Amino acid sequence: MDFSEVVSRRRMVRSYRPDPVADEVVDRILDTARRAPSAGFAQPHRFVVVTDAAARRRVADACGEPAALARGLAPWLSVAPVHVVPCVAIADYEARYAAPDKEASRGPSGWDVPYWWVDGGAALMMLLLATIDEGLAAGFLDVPAADLRRAADVPDHWTPLGLVTIGHAADDTAVGSARRRPRRSLDEVVHRPDR
Repeated sequence: MDFSEVVSRRRMVRSYRPDPVADEVVDRILDTARRAPSAGFAQPHRFVVVTDAAARRRVADACGEPAALARGLAPWLSVAPVHVVPCVAIADYEARYAAPDKEASRGPSGWDVPYWWVDGGAALMMLLLATIDEGLAAGFLDVPAADLRRAADVPDHWTPLGLVTIGHAADDTAVGSARRRPRRSLDEVVHRPDR
């Protein structure tokens, strides 16, 4: 699949078939995601992968799926065969910017933007696009970090960004709100002060 097709197919999916995803496919997705850019090439990207059914139920419970089911929504998190928790290791920036070739740079304490979030977002997008490239679907859920940390056994020195679900989409109606709302036009999102 070429890049423009991968991008055009990217949607947030909330309904999956229970079919498993092969470990080698998950590994290819993660191998792509770990290649995301990072400030100073600090390489802070980390990923927790949960595929065991009981562990996925624990994650789903911690992420509020029982309350969603009580509101009449279909199960999403517990059905997705793969959970990935993209994380950043913030300490990697401190170590990298203390190195001789970087110590003169502004580094973590002098940046106007905390680049670990920028770099984590880049890894998240790589994860989503790599999933589509494998012919699968993905969704993302913002979850309180403490709840996700406990449920997915995230190492203490990793900071979770949220939860990505991966699997085979149940159907095309499982797509998030993108189908209900039109995408903003290029003119709405681009400012060209020189024109």
